[in-house]
Amino acid sequence: MRLCLPLLLLLLCTGCATASAQPAPAGHVSTAVRDLHEGQVVDSVPCLRNDLPVKHFHIHLEIWLDGKRVTVPAGIGVGRPWGTDQTGFISTGSCFAWIHTHDTTGVVHVFTQVGKSDTLGQVFSVWGQPLGERGALGYSGNLAVLVNGRSMTGDPRLVPLKNFENIVLELGTPPSPPPGALYDFGTMRR
Repeated sequence: MRLCLPLLLLLLCTGCATASAQPAPAGHVSTAVRDLHEGQVVDSVPCLRNDLPVKHFHIHLEIWLDGKRVTVPAGIGVGRPWGTDQTGFISTGSCFAWIHTHDTTGVVHVFTQVGKSDTLGQVFSVWGQPLGERGALGYSGNLAVLVNGRSMTGDPRLVPLKNFENIVLELGTPPSPPPGALYDFGTMRR
């Protein structure tokens, strides 16, 4: 019995380690939003009640999983409690990170200082979700990154954010037909 117990424990621990290393099943990703509080800094992005920088721009983020669209949630980078209007647009929060979303359109608001570069990795850090060369949102597998319809290579966390860009992440099988290269920002362009 003394010889079997250590062997049994070793096998059980090995089985646990193997099971936890499994990727998220296809078709399932996490879009849960990180809870933030005033004064918190995530990946050099502060969440403040006031003192937002003057420079403000927008990007559009679109995510597809095996050909199906994944909703980018409202409230990324917004401290709770949230105040919303009748459409679900988040207009108030305990703080707003310099990178945040107000609604589920995929439009990301980026407040930044002059001369500072912001990246897609920071969006995901503020969101509280993983992003890497082999997946995002808990999905592990094929990942394609398109910026205004152009394929990007390398670490997706390093993709720079620029005003009015459309960033598309395709996890697994790409959608058919492919998503549009550009996003209509409407009145934000004025």
